Amino acid sequence: MLRSTLVALALGTSMAHAGDGVVRPADSSFWLSGGVGLMNIEAHEYVYLGNDKASQLDWDTDGVVLYTVAAGAELGSDWHVKGKLDFGFGGDGHMVDYDWVPKYAIDQSMDGWSDRSIHPDTRLDYYFSGTVEIGKNVFADERSTVSVGGGVKYTQVRWDAFGGSYIYSDEGIRNDIGEIPDGLRGITYQQNIPTLFVGFDGSTSFDRLTLSGGVKGGMTVGIDDTDDHWLTSTRSFGDMKAAPVLMLNAAIDYRLTETASFYLAGNFENVFHRKGDLNSTDTSTGDATLYRNAAGASFKTMSLQFGFRGRF
Repeated sequence: MLRSTLVALALGTSMAHAGDGVVRPADSSFWLSGGVGLMNIEAHEYVYLGNDKASQLDWDTDGVVLYTVAAGAELGSDWHVKGKLDFGFGGDGHMVDYDWVPKYAIDQSMDGWSDRSIHPDTRLDYYFSGTVEIGKNVFADERSTVSVGGGVKYTQVRWDAFGGSYIYSDEGIRNDIGEIPDGLRGITYQQNIPTLFVGFDGSTSFDRLTLSGGVKGGMTVGIDDTDDHWLTSTRSFGDMKAAPVLMLNAAIDYRLTETASFYLAGNFENVFHRKGDLNSTDTSTGDATLYRNAAGASFKTMSLQFGFRGRF
């Protein structure tokens, strides 16, 4: 379905928003785009004992296939609205789980762990992101436009880690070494990230070519995460405090006809580390314990895409 949408845009529709920027032909009132690309996703999950780090899980997937659809409209008086949906699947995943058990940890550094498991068979179940933004032009001439705006974004991502190898400290420092059977699901991790943001978009045109970019900053409305350790029947829910967010985008848009353009775009997002409360549940008994300020999380993505844009 995505391929047919892109073909339709290339044959029958138009240039609209370069890089989700703001330069458009004067008579455009609605635009639509579709693209495909690659994304790298990185997330970190933490557990704390007081001020000391007790656990850190590094989730990473490179080469995620990313599909994007976006649309926008002019509202009059230099106001505009736009929305975007991103879907990511596949890629080459990897996860490392570190623990610092007080009795056996050497120190709090990344090399001072007491237990470590490595999971090369880590699979991204899905990545989803939806954004709605409203903006207003604050400068415009025949070639360039600058706008300010703000909006909301919601992101959800989930991984499963299977098999792997481990080094544990069991009545001795790093004395238990072994393998986890291939295909055995060990850990599932999910993050839900609602975000409020404001920022600037700008673009300038040279004949058929348009260069655009944007800088946005904001705060999460908390990060909710869920961790299932299937081999120990433990489910943890993290409720993080508001975290700063930085989003950057840049694009090159080439107008093919009066009604179609091709674009190449790059995007970066960083949700900074923040701590919060942790609710740990024994799924075999249902017993739950709340630990204040014992959870932590962060999230980062980078992507490169190409696609087609059109206006109606």
